[in-house]
Amino acid sequence: MALKLSELKTEAHNDWCPGCVLPGTLIHANPSAKAIEEVVAGERVLGSDGAYHRVTEVMNHNHVGPMNRLTVKCFGEVTLTDEHPVLIARRERRKHVNEEFNHEWVEAAKVRPGDYAVYPIPNEVRDMEVLRLSYRKKRKDTRIRELPESVPVNEDFLKLAGHYLAEGYVHRRSLIFTFNLKERHLAEDVAGLSKKLFGLRARIVERPEKGSMDVHVNSSYLAELFEEWFGNGAENKRVPHDLMLLPPEKQRSLIRAAWMGDGYLGRKKAGYKTISPMLAEQLKLLLVRNGIVPTVTVSAASGIHETSYNLQVVSARDYNRLSEILGSTRRVVKHGGKPPMIITDRYLYLPVRKNEIFDYSGPVYNLEVEGVNSYVTPSATLHNCGDFGILNAVQMALAEMNIDPSNTVIVSGIGCSGKVPHFVRTYGVHTLHGRSLPFATGIKLANPKLEVIAAGGDGDGMGIGAGHFVNSGRRNVDMAYIVFDNGVYGLTKGQASPTLKLGVKTKSLPKPNINQGINPILLALAAGYTFIARGYAYDVRHLKDLIRRAIQHKGFAFVDVLQPCPTYNDVTTKEYWAGEGHLDIEGKVVPRTYKLEEGGYDGVVHTGSDEEVAEKIQQAVPKSFEFGDRTPLGVFYQNEHIPTYEERLTARMPSYGSNPPALQEIAHADGTPLTNVQKMLDEIRVT
Repeated sequence: MALKLSELKTEAHNDWCPGCVLPGTLIHANPSAKAIEEVVAGERVLGSDGAYHRVTEVMNHNHVGPMNRLTVKCFGEVTLTDEHPVLIARRERRKHVNEEFNHEWVEAAKVRPGDYAVYPIPNEVRDMEVLRLSYRKKRKDTRIRELPESVPVNEDFLKLAGHYLAEGYVHRRSLIFTFNLKERHLAEDVAGLSKKLFGLRARIVERPEKGSMDVHVNSSYLAELFEEWFGNGAENKRVPHDLMLLPPEKQRSLIRAAWMGDGYLGRKKAGYKTISPMLAEQLKLLLVRNGIVPTVTVSAASGIHETSYNLQVVSARDYNRLSEILGSTRRVVKHGGKPPMIITDRYLYLPVRKNEIFDYSGPVYNLEVEGVNSYVTPSATLHNCGDFGILNAVQMALAEMNIDPSNTVIVSGIGCSGKVPHFVRTYGVHTLHGRSLPFATGIKLANPKLEVIAAGGDGDGMGIGAGHFVNSGRRNVDMAYIVFDNGVYGLTKGQASPTLKLGVKTKSLPKPNINQGINPILLALAAGYTFIARGYAYDVRHLKDLIRRAIQHKGFAFVDVLQPCPTYNDVTTKEYWAGEGHLDIEGKVVPRTYKLEEGGYDGVVHTGSDEEVAEKIQQAVPKSFEFGDRTPLGVFYQNEHIPTYEERLTARMPSYGSNPPALQEIAHADGTPLTNVQKMLDEIRVT
């Protein structure tokens, strides 16, 4: 029976996450903004690159300790645990606007007032020419006029959508729009659009006693479609995700029509009010995509008035841009307010106004997002650790191989990697710093039938555990060792680990690293490992394949995993490995990693001859020195022709293979030990 991935995840899998936010925090997701606890794996959320990416995990746990509340100019607050990384550009000079904006991930507790919160502008564009109308026809009701098979997604349709978002609702079998008596031109516009787009005649009904008029479009089919697309009731209004991805210039028709209903354009500022938090966030993004930075505020419920969400446009630059979209000739030359926020083609830079600390006890949530490992809230861009990319790869490899969890043991040391055994439904041991390999070796030799995987950090394995690393290679015990290689001691505030290169200065170091960095691949070759590979935490599928091959390998397998640490290592970041600042002669971004197998490299020893072994090692050595702008991923070396340690033991002690220590009886049926331990102690006692 095939093993499901979910069967390998423990309850503790969601019980610890590196940095979290409060429940109720809105996340920009596909199809719409929603509370983080309502996000489910498989949905797509907006990432730090301005595109939407798939959520692979939703994690939560109870947090007792400090929380930070960041207040960001224009976009409001976000509350998160003190160690949660936030995308920030440091303020270069107090009270001066930066000339350059260098992005870095900064722990919430270390964000300073005046720093800029970096906010991505959604850049995913997907135009639609037509929208197919899918609805269930009612056979017995001949009074309902059928709708066309599709409607064009043009200025007319988007204008009608904007009118509905501001003034429309569904009542029984009808689509109804309500306007002020002075807005007859808008009512007639809606009536004309319903006829032009759907072939439906609308009826305008004036209500002088209420000072309003209604436009009735009698079609249960159209009413159902509009409720599905745009919601019903003012508090539930939303923009369909497909319309959020339209080209910005096309979205202006929707903005213009919506603003006519619930917005205003004053002499020096403009505003829009809604009681739908989702619609407020979506309109904010539509404005941002069109080069306008609104200020978002919330008005608390009072009396008969519900909580409302307000978008205000106050700077001269933003006001004039909005006025142009609304078709007005009004312009503001000067404005006495504060200077506008910084907006570029890809990002907004919004000053952090306050960073408050308070104690909290209760649930917190985090997401794991494929590819970018980041997500966007209404006021900030947040990151989570790459540990979970490696964890997912381990779980996927075990599930793909259909390995019996009850026959598997995962052993870890101390560090960010130490939680791995807690998250996988196998046997697990969380050991001492630098001691995962001797523990794992003892377990494997005691019971060779077990599948044993050791996991540890670069400091854990190459620092205090370096002696065990070298001697494990010499033995060639049949197990796998996965190293989380991020160049820092992430659990103890980011000191340089043994793999950090000489002269590199991360943000957690006061001076550049004074020590020569260890080359893990070269060290493994010298120590005698028979499987040596390197993966990347954000390329989960490729890493999964490497881990699967490592587990299947006969002998000791070592997988070095490049794992960006968003909290302490601001040099070898996700953006660095993706190619930021690394361009070819045509100016195109070139990733700093490449796969060995794609270039025809073959590190496998096929015949086992001394000549071939020497040849494979000689080709692996120069590859091990490639690091930086051209860093190889894949299998550097594999040799299954060398006997494992278990095979050597069996050759020396034939009974070991059939009767290893774990299978040997150590007690009588009544529980008394077979060996008289007291007698042994008496014999060695010093008198």
